[in-house]
Amino acid sequence: MIIVRINGGLGNQMFQYAMGRRLALQHNTDLLLDLSFFDQKDGPHTQRPFELDVFNVKYRRATAEELRPFLQAGASRIRRVRDRLLPSAASHPWFIQQGFGFDQRALEVPSSVCLHGYWQSEKYFKEVETQLRADLTFASSPQGANASTAARIGNTNAVSIHVRRGDYVSDPTIRDYHGACDAAYYLAAVQRILTVHPDASFFIFSDDPAWAKANMQFEAPITVVDHNHGAASFEDMRLMSMCKHHIIANSSFSWWGAWLNPDPTKTVIAPRRWFTDPGIDTRDLLPTGWIKL
Repeated sequence: MIIVRINGGLGNQMFQYAMGRRLALQHNTDLLLDLSFFDQKDGPHTQRPFELDVFNVKYRRATAEELRPFLQAGASRIRRVRDRLLPSAASHPWFIQQGFGFDQRALEVPSSVCLHGYWQSEKYFKEVETQLRADLTFASSPQGANASTAARIGNTNAVSIHVRRGDYVSDPTIRDYHGACDAAYYLAAVQRILTVHPDASFFIFSDDPAWAKANMQFEAPITVVDHNHGAASFEDMRLMSMCKHHIIANSSFSWWGAWLNPDPTKTVIAPRRWFTDPGIDTRDLLPTGWIKL
């Protein structure tokens, strides 16, 4: 069985699921998710709910009994190597991601393994893209304001813009690590889109709609989508995926909003710098064909 530890927001959960799903299909075995992160009420991390069930995903939750041998073996090994990557995944039931770039060794693990990491690269699951796209269809239909917005998106040459601020701005530690894309990036991306798609209509999604309304001013039709909050936040990702083209933030949420659009002719513009530290290796983060700006 393949066990994947799930943590973080919806976008991170999707990367972790995609990695586990690829390995489960590769080994023809079950995918189990370790959801213990969501039982933790304290700690330095941002509190997040488990959200993958908004999709038609294929998994079952790992029980404490199923996790116990991995945790016991992992604790012993971790004490000896001080959290370094296991040198031989085939000889041990844990595989811990080291660094940010794509690691081929993660795809060579045995059929009984527990994985811990973020796995933020399409290279981990490109070979099962068809199956993964089927899994990541939404389990319910849009209703109310989301249904009417979806209809408007379908009737225009729609471009999604995701403006991620929230803890990227308010939390000093997260701000120093991630940093938020500024207005100059978005305005340059809009101009790039308009040179190719002069009839574009822009749909802006943000956790700070007031900032978006104040700073996203340009000569084109604009709609700020500001009605999805809390448990309904995934609806923004659904609406993004319905757009024909995308301007994303340095955010896994909008990465997936763009990826879920299956049109191979889509234009996707992404920030060149994903983290404030230029030394973090992000060369494998963006799919081939996405434009760095």
